[in-house]
Amino acid sequence: MSSPRPRFSHIGLHVHDIDVMIDFYTTLLGLEITDRGRLPLPSEPQIVFLSSDPEEHHQIALIEGRRDGGIAGGVVNQISFHVGDLASLRAMKAAAEKAGVTRFLPVSHGRGWSLYFPDPEGNGIECFVDTPWHVRQPVVEPLDLSLSDAEILARTEATCRAAPDFQPIASWKAALAKRLAEREAAS
Repeated sequence: MSSPRPRFSHIGLHVHDIDVMIDFYTTLLGLEITDRGRLPLPSEPQIVFLSSDPEEHHQIALIEGRRDGGIAGGVVNQISFHVGDLASLRAMKAAAEKAGVTRFLPVSHGRGWSLYFPDPEGNGIECFVDTPWHVRQPVVEPLDLSLSDAEILARTEATCRAAPDFQPIASWKAALAKRLAEREAAS
């Protein structure tokens, strides 16, 4: 089985001053805040998601808590790639295992299914598949890739529908496109 060809999606950065970084990326580069929240990790770091493309929930994720020399994993939190479907995500895991990767973190974010693993120097890699829904981020739920596609879809939909901000991804994309157009018109 050959490895699927993923498509680059977004990058996550560990930052010293999240407010300065938000201002830089929103004011200078015109990205829009699409979500923000606290990660369920020690010290509960804030994460802020930014995008200038309604087809991408986020192109940059800013994660607070960077210390001199970076935090575990360095300055780059992750380099993220789209894959086409859950079968491709499973194939990517198999290919990474064949390449010697032994640590994986499969996660459902509600709006996507992700497989996280390190590259040979410890930089984080995320391969993910979009779902048909949007829920406020961050969402970090276990993902069992041994389940069938139908079981994963049903479990994820049940979790998403329980969220107060659940909506079809097309509705979320249209709202972001409108906000970006309004921002462009105002500048």
